[in-house]
Amino acid sequence: MSAEADVHGQAVDLRFRLTAQDCSQALWARARIGREGRRQRLLGGLLLGLLAVLCVLEAGLGLDFPLMMYVAAGVVGPLMFLAPWLTARQLWGYVKRQGESRVRVDENGLTAAMDHSSGSVSWAAQPRYLETRDLFVLLSDDRNATGLTLLAKRGAAGPAEVDRLRETLDRHLTRL
Repeated sequence: MSAEADVHGQAVDLRFRLTAQDCSQALWARARIGREGRRQRLLGGLLLGLLAVLCVLEAGLGLDFPLMMYVAAGVVGPLMFLAPWLTARQLWGYVKRQGESRVRVDENGLTAAMDHSSGSVSWAAQPRYLETRDLFVLLSDDRNATGLTLLAKRGAAGPAEVDRLRETLDRHLTRL
């Protein structure tokens, strides 16, 4: 067996507890590539632009607009940009009950065991991934990337294991 085959055959084991920051980081990353995230940013930008136009028209031309237009643009616009953070807060409520994650990543996919659940994910189920500063985020291939799996880099035994994990993901998944 060649040295390359030995490396490819080795599993990478991770042990970590996800944090609220991990959830937020993953959902912000997903929002950058998902259709829904692009839609939210566009709508948020349009509403904030509307707010700016309303202010300029009122100040410059003395036009008077209903207060609800200001409220809608001034509240809903920023909420569109904060949607990933708000969703992460909800996700965190579920994730924190799962406890410590013990994950094994190998040539077939990954298996995970938490304090209250376990499961496996094949490469075909989540064929894309993003890398953030602290995480690898595996994503389903639907337009909104509804399925996601978070792998915390801090759960690896060291930088060499993180590199091996990245190589495994690159072999089997599409990096976004």
